[in-house]
Amino acid sequence: MFKNLLASANIGVNEIKLKELLTIRSKVHECPKINTLFPPVEIGSITLVDQIVLLSLAQIIDPKKVVEIGTYLGYSASILAMNLKNAEIYTIDLPKSDEVESLQVDRDSIYEDGAQNDNYLRKKQNLDGEVYLENLSDAELKRVELIKADSTKLNFAEAFGNVSFVFIDGGHESHIIEKDTLNARSVVSKGVIIWHDFGSNIHTDVTDFLSAQKDRKIFHVLGSLCAFELIGFE
Repeated sequence: MFKNLLASANIGVNEIKLKELLTIRSKVHECPKINTLFPPVEIGSITLVDQIVLLSLAQIIDPKKVVEIGTYLGYSASILAMNLKNAEIYTIDLPKSDEVESLQVDRDSIYEDGAQNDNYLRKKQNLDGEVYLENLSDAELKRVELIKADSTKLNFAEAFGNVSFVFIDGGHESHIIEKDTLNARSVVSKGVIIWHDFGSNIHTDVTDFLSAQKDRKIFHVLGSLCAFELIGFE
């Protein structure tokens, strides 16, 4: 399914159009329908284009097990549960804590400073929780397991076994991105790893990390903040 895309790609980051991904999807998934929610307006949530990238890859891969790093308010976990009827979805976020609650946030700089933005997101998640999961049916909610833990300290192989779809959208510092990526690659033998915030103006560590992957073929979908790596398809 990805043969032509991989054959034409170079080592490093490859820019592709959304149409290329949609064309691949159309060849393996004929149904034109998706289940969705209105895109959220909260800082840190995914855009409509990001959503289409996620769901396109999900429908192409058709995973039975999904791991998401960075639940935040639960939007992306919700749309994955709504569209992947046979998948178990594990979504990871930090537990509530007084330390997170006491983080100092300069609201005037959250659109410009990555550290301040992350502090804001952690505080909001700590306060509001996974509110979008409330939109799921009982059957959908049963397939979602919320894991309150530090993703960098989890043993993914023990916790999840083999996984074919990982969405990384947790902490944006380089050491966290690196550890989350290593964890993801430890459990994906055939599937896809997707990173959010590639091309972000404030969370530049994601772009820097992936741009330095000189031995990997990484794909960035133009017009989105999503980059992905295909594993086991060559």
